[in-house]
Amino acid sequence: MCGRKSLMGNNIFYKSASYVWRNTLLKWYRGHKKKQEERYWEEHLKRCGSENKDKTFYAIRRRDLYCGLFSLFLTNLQRIDDAVKMGYIPVVDMQNDFNIYLAEDKIGKENSWEYFFEQPMGYGLQDIARSRNVIIGSGAVPQMFPYLEMDFLTGKSGELAYWRELTKKYIRLSAEAQKVVQAEYGRLFGEGEKILGVKCRGTDYTNGKPKNHPIQPTPQQAVEKAAEIFREQNCTKVFLATEDEAFYQIFTERFGDKLIANKTDYASYQGGSTGREEYERGDGGYRAGMEYLVTTMLLAKCNCLCAGCVSGTVAALLLTEGYEYTYLFDLGIY
Repeated sequence: MCGRKSLMGNNIFYKSASYVWRNTLLKWYRGHKKKQEERYWEEHLKRCGSENKDKTFYAIRRRDLYCGLFSLFLTNLQRIDDAVKMGYIPVVDMQNDFNIYLAEDKIGKENSWEYFFEQPMGYGLQDIARSRNVIIGSGAVPQMFPYLEMDFLTGKSGELAYWRELTKKYIRLSAEAQKVVQAEYGRLFGEGEKILGVKCRGTDYTNGKPKNHPIQPTPQQAVEKAAEIFREQNCTKVFLATEDEAFYQIFTERFGDKLIANKTDYASYQGGSTGREEYERGDGGYRAGMEYLVTTMLLAKCNCLCAGCVSGTVAALLLTEGYEYTYLFDLGIY
């Protein structure tokens, strides 16, 4: 009987202790960690050294674990514009925090932005490390230019020209990326060809239906419109930019040997995040990121464009020297 009372007493004690732990200490600890994280991602001034006293650097960051390369491209472009207007020198930091293009063992050692692009004004994190005036930027997504509005994308609002000039001035490919783009362009784009570029997102995007983002065309809608433009614009090839196997299959059936693509493997949606899957392949997302960059640069070099409105489409519109004909699917928003 005494043993049973002792066990009951111990059980009550452990339950009480557990309750106190969960509702006081653990609750406080979680709240403390959350506040620490929030403070970390806030914009703040940092004195890193005594050099460059006449300059103020602005470190561009983003607190978004699995966002894609051209989502980063667009938000970084906005941050670059904001920094330059304030008289700061922008430096993109994709080195000191997790992003899908940086392998885990390279965090803090390599800047994955520089795998794909040069720094906007030639200064890097090595310059920040010794400088007196450094603003560590907020990790929040900035208040963006209207990059997914049809009037902006079609040039009717007049703003597209400004952002094209900004892109030309501050976004330059890394030497490695430039080499890969040139090789793929030479391999796929024949002299004298008139090429229709088609950009279609599927997989996690169309299945997840991100709130307030443009609705994407189905494979059938995309191939029918592409065939119409191909015929009316007298195109000779179709360059397909997609990660989705369903789009690739239907375009292959319709266009046969007139279809070209630089991608070698396509995905059928199985749930989850495509960006996360790419990261977990083993090289961070470097290979997938370089492939996506090359695809978008080739899309920008096509003669005509048929596309759903996504970040890669906006990037192609900013990077192109001009399309002869453009069709953008305007299907509303999710």
